[in-house]
Amino acid sequence: MKRILLLIPLLLAAAIAQAQTLLPKGDSLLAGDPVNAFALRVEPHAKDNVKFETVDLAGPGFTRGWRVATLQDTSPMAAIELRGVNSRPVVAGEVALMRFFARATEISDETGAARVLLFIRRNGVDWNSSFEGDFPITREWQEILVPFVWTQDFDKDGAAFMLRFGFKRQTVEIGGVEVIHYGKTQTWAELPRTKFSYKGREADAAWRKAAFGRIEKIRKGDFAINVVDAAGKPVSDAKVVVTQTRAAFQWGSALQMQRLVVDSPENRRYREITEELFNAAGPENDLKWPVWAGEWGAGFSQEQTLAGLRWLKERGFHTRGHVFVWPGHKNLPKPIQERIGTAKQNEIPEMVHAHIREIARATKGLLDEWDVLNEPFTNFDLMKIFGDEVMAPWFKVAREELPGVALYFNDFSNHDATTDADHVAHFEKTTRYLLDHGAPVDGLGMQVHFNGRPNAPENILAVLDRYQKQFALPVRMTEFDVWTMDEELQADFTRDFLILSFSHPSVVGVQHWGFWESTHWRPPAAMYRADWSEKPNARVYKDLVLKKWRTNLEGATDAGGRFAQRGFHGEYSVVVEAGGRRIEKTFSLTPAAGAAELTVTLP
Repeated sequence: MKRILLLIPLLLAAAIAQAQTLLPKGDSLLAGDPVNAFALRVEPHAKDNVKFETVDLAGPGFTRGWRVATLQDTSPMAAIELRGVNSRPVVAGEVALMRFFARATEISDETGAARVLLFIRRNGVDWNSSFEGDFPITREWQEILVPFVWTQDFDKDGAAFMLRFGFKRQTVEIGGVEVIHYGKTQTWAELPRTKFSYKGREADAAWRKAAFGRIEKIRKGDFAINVVDAAGKPVSDAKVVVTQTRAAFQWGSALQMQRLVVDSPENRRYREITEELFNAAGPENDLKWPVWAGEWGAGFSQEQTLAGLRWLKERGFHTRGHVFVWPGHKNLPKPIQERIGTAKQNEIPEMVHAHIREIARATKGLLDEWDVLNEPFTNFDLMKIFGDEVMAPWFKVAREELPGVALYFNDFSNHDATTDADHVAHFEKTTRYLLDHGAPVDGLGMQVHFNGRPNAPENILAVLDRYQKQFALPVRMTEFDVWTMDEELQADFTRDFLILSFSHPSVVGVQHWGFWESTHWRPPAAMYRADWSEKPNARVYKDLVLKKWRTNLEGATDAGGRFAQRGFHGEYSVVVEAGGRRIEKTFSLTPAAGAAELTVTLP
């Protein structure tokens, strides 16, 4: 027995060692022990935001490494940095590879992952990088392999390998760091690189087949066009052209109101794509309380916001407001922040109610729904001060002001109970609390920010089933994006996320959190590059939303003057032609109304 027990650690060590990818031999570009080859650099304003340690780690093939704790949300990303330099000269066009292993032990980001940003560039100020990469770090050890080509010559110590941690609160452990120089002995394409995937991506995935079946059942309805003459007799063999002009399902994006109302070539293109792709939208930042109060300065104003909302309503967009109350200290306006912890603190609840009333009245008639409460899992300062009972009145005040507007509770990382069970449970608990205390919650918002390690579609569907069973409330995907530089992965997951969302009966819409790289909060997540070229995820979106999930038919009436078909819910135009006569009509196909019947009388 002792012999067996002694073998177990050896077997485990062997298994861990085997987890490393076998790399071609090359020369190290780090001087000495890699753990000691990097130095911590912290900007003065962030000196209290980080805890850095060299620690023992039982990782894949290494026993020592770093633990970097970002103790509070920090920006810019370069505010906390580990930097190493090249130990020998390199020449432009030569090939190298950097490897490291990383895992997160604390995560606060909406995507469910910590972040490490890697820059390989001049050891100084220089934007000409040999590599830039933003890596999502999950709770399991993962090997990061980064082959790259030097873009310029560097003397010894002239290049820097920069690992940056200036992000949201997180703790990351890193070990097994190597930088290997291959010169011209290897090409970039020959070297291994980190590529991520997700369960359910395979072409024949069973979940996708089932989802398509649900789409056919729940997103379509029957319709019939009956063509008669002036005497009411059926007209056979009449040509019928049916064109879907608008989807009932709400496909949207968060937008910048300035780009809807300020004229420029870029803004005109922005508006053109908005109208082409979407039938729903809402301001990305313009309705947040500090922004509405004028604290964000140039580029934002109440007049501009209202003009942007009018632009949307004039074009028939479903519009949503974000957000009445984001109850974390940093997301509250200065007059609220200044009262916290003072004798005037008791004024805050009424100030919140007054804000809800004021902005609701200012935007009345321009918005179809509002996020009332946003992100209480991590933004709970007002609840910490005044108790959870402060939340339900926010919904009640909003309902008093906006009786016909849907009111939502919105949060992040509530889409997969296998990766963030605490967040899902908190979302359920908070929703139940609100409903039990009379809050008129009309819908649930799932932000659905994803990283380069997307969640399995089946896991997301399982959470949607949970919410539907417990609350039977509409669900909107409110801030969808996929942050990764792997555009193939991004496109595949975009496809699958749209499919799973469209297939679930509780989901009423999907709102992207931006679409253009130049205005996106995470540029690699955009659908359009800065030069307006389409990325693969944009092509996937257009193929599904504007083609496969639109009904456009052409045919002829039967002997009874009837043209009966099945189509996706939405608005339609119909053109009927017979004997030189032409009539154009419209009709709606909705789940609530059931089958649609339209009679067209030819003169």
